[in-house]
Amino acid sequence: MNIKTDLSAAILVGRSTRMGRDKALLVFNRQTFIEHLIRELSGCREVFITSVIKTEYPDYGLKTVPDEIPDFGPVEGIRQALRHAETENVFICAYDMPFVRREMIEYLAEFVCVDEDAWVFRDEERVHPMCGIYSRRVLPAAQQMIAEDRHRLMELLSRVRTKYVDISAGGFGMEVLSNINTPEEYAELREKEEFRIKNLRVR
Repeated sequence: MNIKTDLSAAILVGRSTRMGRDKALLVFNRQTFIEHLIRELSGCREVFITSVIKTEYPDYGLKTVPDEIPDFGPVEGIRQALRHAETENVFICAYDMPFVRREMIEYLAEFVCVDEDAWVFRDEERVHPMCGIYSRRVLPAAQQMIAEDRHRLMELLSRVRTKYVDISAGGFGMEVLSNINTPEEYAELREKEEFRIKNLRVR
């Protein structure tokens, strides 16, 4: 699969309730989370944002698609991404994942085929539905769930033909699927970054 022509990428932005401020603008490794994602997703045909809130990031020049149904959750975000993408398949990731790498997307894209509808990473502990590729064939299931007022993303995966791809099989560690939800998690992330920088200076 040629991700430059056959794959769009959508960054799903939420309310950052637990963090208390916009997680997209948190800084790690001298760049904001969203800057990191834009860079790593830039190999795709297009990169755009779907957002649960009416917000835009004009500094980055990205198209922003708002959820039509407020506070429904990621099922609605995925629905909007699939509706507005230029391509049949869309790589979906959350805005609070500072370790996503382009190589992960390229690896996952190797599994895309017409026999399945979604391709989602999993690690030793759980499935990561907010880091996967979704086909437009998922749209009817997402729309049906919204009509039934059912919100669970894992249920969406159970309603379509989903392939679960082990992240370790691609040579990646579990940390690449990490997301940052709370001020405590962000503080720990920054401490690790400072420790790494300090060690580099010592060397």
